This record gives sequence, structure tokens and C-alpha cells, in this order.
Amino acid sequence: MVKKKSVKSQYSLEFKNQVLEVLENSPKSMAQIAREFGVSYPTLNSWKRSNSEKDNSNLMKNPDELRKLQRENDLLKKENEILKKAATFFAKQLD
Repeated sequence: MVKKKSVKSQYSLEFKNQVLEVLENSPKSMAQIAREFGVSYPTLNSWKRSNSEKDNSNLMKNPDELRKLQRENDLLKKENEILKKAATFFAKQLD
């Protein structure tokens, strides 16, 4: 059995950013987007991970932004709890 040598594709930074933007803003699955752009799923997953690590390192460099996002997250969690309780209350009223 003869092994085929794998050929590593080179993608431009512009192409990677375009695919990542579609991935972020599309309701489609990562697998669907990978097929549409002709990129393997593991490659796209690697790009996504690498991009999120960059975003996280930027947050660490800007503690004010991190605190702002943490406060917003706390507020959203509280609002979500209120909505869950309201849904439970109104569901009981319908019975």
C-alpha cells in the first residue's frame, strides 16, 4: 500500500478572516461552512480556536473591558433568572 503525501493548503489571511466572519454570523454549522468554502473541518476548527485565543488575550490586556463584560454577563444572568421564574408563574396560571 502506497501512502499519499498530504498537501498542505495555504490560505490567505483575508480568506481566513472572511470564513471566520461567516462562521460567527451564520446559523449554519461549522461543518456546512467548511464544505462551502472548501476547507477541512479540523482546519476551520483550528482557525476558530486560534481566533478566540487572540480575543481572550486582548481582553487580558484591557481589564476595563473585561470588567465591563463581566458586569454585563451578571446582569444578563439575573434577567434570565427573572424570565425563567415569570415563565414558570404564567405556565401555572394557564393550568
